[in-house]
Amino acid sequence: MRYLGGKSRIAVPIVKFLESMRKPNQKYVEPFVGAAWIISLMSGVREAYDKHPYLIAMWKALQDGWVPPKTLTKEQYYEIKEHGTDQEKGFVGFGCSFAGKWFGGFATEPKRDYCLNAHNSVMKKLKTLQDVKFEAADYRNLYMNDCLIYCDPPYQGTTGYGLIGDFDTCEFWEIMRKWSINNTVVISEYSAPDDFKCVWQQEVKTDMRNKHNQKEKRIEKLFRFGGFRPH
Repeated sequence: MRYLGGKSRIAVPIVKFLESMRKPNQKYVEPFVGAAWIISLMSGVREAYDKHPYLIAMWKALQDGWVPPKTLTKEQYYEIKEHGTDQEKGFVGFGCSFAGKWFGGFATEPKRDYCLNAHNSVMKKLKTLQDVKFEAADYRNLYMNDCLIYCDPPYQGTTGYGLIGDFDTCEFWEIMRKWSINNTVVISEYSAPDDFKCVWQQEVKTDMRNKHNQKEKRIEKLFRFGGFRPH
């Protein structure tokens, strides 16, 4: 499923790195689960949180047997935006929108069926997500101890996710410092404060395009407070 800032292109190497950092039987937690590209590939006990209520409603409904649509018209897109169920809004608002931006416009291309692609994507992930705990929550209200935590927050200076308001980046990094005292914390971003060290990086293409209509490239990075010690 397309999702603004989603990790579909680099999920496998990120998961490999995260698993290498994991202690035996350590609980895995994502406070910004989004499209669940990473957590769907992780092993063991897993918990997923996100502040976006419709996104979590979608994942919970899928676990309960709801099947999202395979086809969608432009008229249905805007009807769901105004009157759809919570899970429909979660699925259509991201998966059927331009560049995965929350109701950022009905996505359509001559040779691409966005709705069908989103349907196939979430149904495939669901096979490994049935035992995951999904809850709607602001990351600032979470308490964790001795967990492996992967954070993929709204990146500084990028488009917001709608509904959830502005994201305080300075507050985020301060909370990451506190979490890192009793947890193994790994953060996705393009850059970080000086006391966070880059422990992994890879060049990827984004859905953003330059003036030549070419997809722009970015260096995706993973950071840890003060570096890392492999287990």
